[in-house]
Amino acid sequence: MAWLRGTFIACVAFCAGCSGAYSQELHGRFRPEKAAYMVGEPVFVVFELTNMNSNTVSVDDGACFQSFEAVAALQPTSNPGLYGCTGGGIAGSCAWGIVSLDSKETMSRRYLLPKSLPDEPGDYDVEAKRSVQIYAKDRAYAPLYQQDIDSIITIHMVPVEREALVAAYQGVLRDLSSAHAGEEWLAIQAVTDYPQPFLEDVVLNLSKNPQTAQAAIGGLRKLNTVRTKKRLAELAASDDEGIRQSAMTALGETNDPAYCDFMLQATNARRGYSASIAARAAGLLCGEKALRELIRGLQGENAIPAYEIAYALGNTGSRDAVPLLIDFLGQSDGGVRGAAEEALATLTHRTDEPAGGDSAYLKWSRFWSLYGRSVQVFRPDECDEEFESLPN
Repeated sequence: MAWLRGTFIACVAFCAGCSGAYSQELHGRFRPEKAAYMVGEPVFVVFELTNMNSNTVSVDDGACFQSFEAVAALQPTSNPGLYGCTGGGIAGSCAWGIVSLDSKETMSRRYLLPKSLPDEPGDYDVEAKRSVQIYAKDRAYAPLYQQDIDSIITIHMVPVEREALVAAYQGVLRDLSSAHAGEEWLAIQAVTDYPQPFLEDVVLNLSKNPQTAQAAIGGLRKLNTVRTKKRLAELAASDDEGIRQSAMTALGETNDPAYCDFMLQATNARRGYSASIAARAAGLLCGEKALRELIRGLQGENAIPAYEIAYALGNTGSRDAVPLLIDFLGQSDGGVRGAAEEALATLTHRTDEPAGGDSAYLKWSRFWSLYGRSVQVFRPDECDEEFESLPN
């Protein structure tokens, strides 16, 4: 069957004093847990590692050493991020340990595929990778060698049927109360990375538990309802700086202008790095209305860093932000100049590719004086448009 066509590619990356008996005698592969998944259903994949040696081996059991990447047809971003056309980052989690595998024994581990495939039926290829480190028999922390496993697996997506989708989540919901920490965490990831409307109360309840609030924030953003946005605003006012930053980012990414004033107030509050995130979000949600407050953010004892204000100006989609950013190009701080150039690229879809001669400040000043009234200005959700070089 097509979904089984990816087995494994394995190679020894290093071997320090290991015997030939160990070499390349671990067989590993990834496979989908099910033959087909409904659109919107959490996609679980299974990693299997078999010890083909005649003796017991000790291997790492760390989720840190696996990754997934869609080969094609990535899920389009429905809302703009706070980082303009330069993009942002993602984070993950991992656990680590060492287990022993007897001869011919297979270790099986279950992972959630991060939501990245289109919400449409079809067959989608995903590259799955994991590095397995093999340790001495005494389980010393010095590895003998490393084996890299690289699989191409095909995920078969079928049309959604609501009743069947609700039924598919029942096992996940049971695992939310599992006594096994790994099962519980996978279930939390599933309902927050693949949230469905009927899971709104579940995700809201997770956000009220201090142990799971951070994980719930992504689910609140994806649900993007009146209730979940209200909850994000509550979390964005938390005394916990980590929660506050994540919730502020998520609320900004909902792209709801109803929270413009909230973000302006949070910018003026100057509470740690949250103020910088609020400034970026204010640029996105308020547009031109944010310009005056963003420039004020550069002033005072707890001034927001200029490079953060530059990114925030780039999020406004405002023509009046361009000359402000050109002024930033005249600063001596290279980080500020770099942020201003990225913000100008977001706004104008022009980039300065140096060909010698004028500085960036002079080139942008000349360009804007000639074309500023007619050139198109863009928002951060229009990053797919073609970019051009500044004229020399």
